[in-house]
Amino acid sequence: MATNHKSENEKKILIIGGSGFIGRNSIIKFTEYHLGKILNLDKEPSILGVKTIYMNLMYPILSSIRRFAPDYIIYLASLNEHESENFNIAYKINVTGLESVLEELIDYEGLKKFIYISDYKLYTGEIPFKEDSQIKVDSNYLKTKYEAEKICYKYINEFGFPIIIFRASNLYGPYDRKNPDIIYSYISSAYENKFIEVRENNIYDYIYITDFIRAIILSFDTLYTGAINIGSGKGVENINIAKYIANKLNVVLKIDNSTCLEEYINNIESIKNVLSWKPEISINLGIDKTILYFKSLR
Repeated sequence: MATNHKSENEKKILIIGGSGFIGRNSIIKFTEYHLGKILNLDKEPSILGVKTIYMNLMYPILSSIRRFAPDYIIYLASLNEHESENFNIAYKINVTGLESVLEELIDYEGLKKFIYISDYKLYTGEIPFKEDSQIKVDSNYLKTKYEAEKICYKYINEFGFPIIIFRASNLYGPYDRKNPDIIYSYISSAYENKFIEVRENNIYDYIYITDFIRAIILSFDTLYTGAINIGSGKGVENINIAKYIANKLNVVLKIDNSTCLEEYINNIESIKNVLSWKPEISINLGIDKTILYFKSLR
């Protein structure tokens, strides 16, 4: 099938669900790096001056994808864990919505990379998790994420789609306001309540959002397809994060439970080899940057 004419060096990046945390940070960086033209498909408006076309994945209208003729598609449209209480709705958006987009692209010849964001909480078993670690699906959210991954593999194997699946560890940084992570929640509590309360002392692998976006950019032109882990490769206790923020902002720290209930850490050797990528922002520096962003809102 013929695609729209464009200059040889021009990149066209389509972000599906680009008005949220990852999308907004991506648009900022893509614009800063002058990567090319960006189009956002979302049911919420973008605040960054990038053209946004309304799209609800419950009832998607996909003709705008072909009109834009993207080289790269970043798929971010997904209900999160807190929004997936109704399995049928979560499935329709997280799985059926993704499949409808991929189906639209079957005879589209211009696609260089399709990037899907998954979750390292799919893993279980020995720490740190490798790409072939055992999978568990014990929530509606994880069930739909894994089903979405299987849809991606279907289009890789049957149609040769250039899809890379990032199984991402805990992302944090600016604009994470709708469903804030532990770090953002602790910072928010420090400002609003003058204390931080640790209710669960889990160990998670954290990655600052700009490190993640750098990996997305590096993945544009790789030949790698399938799932790949991304994270820091290190675990950090909630208590240690809370202590750092409490000390930084001079607030009271309350610890309800010091017992570690969960541990999630990604093995990141594959992404180091495939994309020549490694994290650059330490957890303390990332927290400092997030605090500065939070201060800018006040």
